[in-house]
Amino acid sequence: MKYLLLLLLPILGFSQITEIGDFKIVNGQIIWQKVYEKDLKIESQDLKLQAVGLKAFETPPYIRDLSGAELVVEKKDGRTRLTVKKIYSISSLKLDFGGVEENVKPTYLEALMVKKKDASFRKQFIKKDGKLINDIIVREINALLPSNDDW
Repeated sequence: MKYLLLLLLPILGFSQITEIGDFKIVNGQIIWQKVYEKDLKIESQDLKLQAVGLKAFETPPYIRDLSGAELVVEKKDGRTRLTVKKIYSISSLKLDFGGVEENVKPTYLEALMVKKKDASFRKQFIKKDGKLINDIIVREINALLPSNDDW
């Protein structure tokens, strides 16, 4: 029994994590996906993501510079599945050389948070960054939903 446990430890310690919370890695791309048990009044669209209210020195630059994503809405049997993909940030550090701006290309989340070796999440994403990005996405989706305020 002791030997069996010793054989399983390396397997458990080096297992790859491709799903955490509402995030998944699908075909090398990080997506956020959640199913709601009701028909939400929301349409597929581009999302504008902003890291509002986070402490600058405690937040990595790519999260502070989070800029957008694509929201895909699917409805079936009174349920709604929301998928957020192509999550990207654009560096706030822009270099201007005679009217031509540099560093305006988007950096997609998977380029920073997926290990190339085994296509799993990096430890930084699992421990902290995933929660921060999840909170930003949820806040944006909640802002898109109609409120029940009838005054």
